[in-house]
Amino acid sequence: MDEADAVARAHGARGWAAWENGELRKSWRTHHRGPILSVTKALAGLACARAVGEGWLELDQPVSATVSEWATDPQKSRITVRMLLQMTAGLDEGGAELYRRGIGDKGRVALGLPVVDEPGTRFRYGPVCWEVLAELLHRKAVARGETLERMIYRTVMGPLGLTTPQWRSDGRDRYYLSTGAELNITEMGRLGRAIASLASGRDVANIPASAFRDVTRTSSANPMFGGGVWSNRRAPALPIEVEEELDPPKSPGFWRSACLSRSQPSSMLALIGSAGQRVYIWPEQQRVIARLGYSGSWRDGPLLRVV
Repeated sequence: MDEADAVARAHGARGWAAWENGELRKSWRTHHRGPILSVTKALAGLACARAVGEGWLELDQPVSATVSEWATDPQKSRITVRMLLQMTAGLDEGGAELYRRGIGDKGRVALGLPVVDEPGTRFRYGPVCWEVLAELLHRKAVARGETLERMIYRTVMGPLGLTTPQWRSDGRDRYYLSTGAELNITEMGRLGRAIASLASGRDVANIPASAFRDVTRTSSANPMFGGGVWSNRRAPALPIEVEEELDPPKSPGFWRSACLSRSQPSSMLALIGSAGQRVYIWPEQQRVIARLGYSGSWRDGPLLRVV
């Protein structure tokens, strides 16, 4: 753990901690709070799992069943909720359009982006799938008498003891689900332990483990990713640094031959945010490592080899 401490503190680190069976084993600046960037996707995945458990979200239903604007589009009408969670919807990534300053209605922008791949065939990383998902969840939540934001706090943030003073939003105050939440190291550990329990088959905070497994199911286009969670299931394949391989989009064959780490078990999971925001999860051992840090030089390999 001393070696892990040295690695975790390097490359722009702001804080980190390691837990085993809920007990803090090693830590540094666990109070530090900051943007978790794409780790936010895992919060959205948990909200979807809770919605599935409550019976008002069906993963294999076409998005157009809720988003009527897509009903007559021959390609978009075939996109399912599951494709959004697996990032295989075939839509243009939309980074420039969705992350520009002063955007008034990100949902409208996301829904209007073009299809560039046959739906379901290619993993394409970017914000569009998550912002279409945000629009879909908001519409479904409104029909149930709440908003996207209230639903996320009711189903995930409150039950897991997570708070965020800032959450990136558009001009309608609609939360981004591709990025935008802020947590501290302790809260990232709570998130990681919840996912460890769910991945081990135990329900958490009224989120059914069976629904979590369904939401985080991976695709043939990328067997490493589903529902905001990265999996080491392909180990011992070729270890990669995920952040270095997201752009340009890779073929299904690339993802099928890759893993997070050869030195870690295939059951290991990871939540990955740009520039070093990480939560590593070992469900069987109930171990979690959380880190906040901001540097393009961060690499997963050195820490995963040490631990």
